[in-house]
Amino acid sequence: MFQFVISAVLLLSSFSKSECIKMLQGKDAKAIQKCITTLDQSAASSDRSAYLGALTMKSASLKETPKEKLEVFKKGKDLLEKAITANKKNTEYRFLRLMIQENAPKILKYSSNKTEDASWIKEHYSTCSSEIIQAIKNYAAQSVVLDL
Repeated sequence: MFQFVISAVLLLSSFSKSECIKMLQGKDAKAIQKCITTLDQSAASSDRSAYLGALTMKSASLKETPKEKLEVFKKGKDLLEKAITANKKNTEYRFLRLMIQENAPKILKYSSNKTEDASWIKEHYSTCSSEIIQAIKNYAAQSVVLDL
């Protein structure tokens, strides 16, 4: 019985990677916040940290004051960078970072990994799940640095 309850909680609090990626490319503040809330309730994992970091950085653009935008962006950046540092060969996390870096305002100076990540993704994206491969292909069609 206890194991069933734990499984049910994990199932209810799991998140959809493709949904999160869709939110990273959109501008719907409520949907982004809903994804963040779902991630906050998910079990701790590297995936959770990476996606939560990326979505938190995305949500920074929706804040009102420059100070608030910067604080939220830094919080998300720390989460994503820690996930990447712990999983240097994770193509999916590098893809999340590339999407953020390509779209982050220049003033944030968060763009130093674009070329490196694009090369890594191009070389290794075929090892990802079909869901992530499709997301990468879709993103590459409009990306400046990622050409497949």
